[in-house]
Amino acid sequence: MNIKEIENYNQDFASVWAAMDRTEKQMAENAKQIAESNARIDKELAETKKLVAESTANIDKYLAELKETRKEVGGISKSYGMHAESYFFESLKKSKQFGGIIYDFVDDDYKGSIKLPNGQIINGQFDIVMHNGDSLAIIEVKSKVEKIDVIDLINRKINDFKKIFPQYANDKFFLGIAGFAFEKSAEEEALKSGVGILKLSGENVEIQDDHLIVY
Repeated sequence: MNIKEIENYNQDFASVWAAMDRTEKQMAENAKQIAESNARIDKELAETKKLVAESTANIDKYLAELKETRKEVGGISKSYGMHAESYFFESLKKSKQFGGIIYDFVDDDYKGSIKLPNGQIINGQFDIVMHNGDSLAIIEVKSKVEKIDVIDLINRKINDFKKIFPQYANDKFFLGIAGFAFEKSAEEEALKSGVGILKLSGENVEIQDDHLIVY
């Protein structure tokens, strides 16, 4: 190997080492960037987990408060409904009149049940029941009367009553719906279907019962 070849060899070797040195520096820089990126990702993940935990805690708190609110509203609604029943019951108990008929007895919270031959059990609870020797009136009471309440009274409740209390099978049945407030469609349905309407008029109970039909 002559001097020229040796010089070329040394130059090539230096170039290789320079290239390796650059590669090593680049790898070190890449490793640094990766470490910084990982640290940033770890920080963001920790912050995200913290936010998720806080959000979950807030949601749990909100759901607990909502559940309690529903419980309170349900209690108020139940209490209001019971007050409505008591109000109309006392008025009818005092007058004993509905649809131009004088009744001997006025009962509230009238309950019963029966097991049918097919095994079905029917449980019935009727807000106000008025009866005498040959006539019987069923008055359903709601704090606010909706159309579906009138329909349910006509299609289900009276049929349940007749099944549970067959001793009244030969009586003439009349229906009434009472409430502190009425949807317009509920009043229209009651009038159309021959169901009496009982509602407040000042401190008194106003009764529309001149359109009653026998059920």
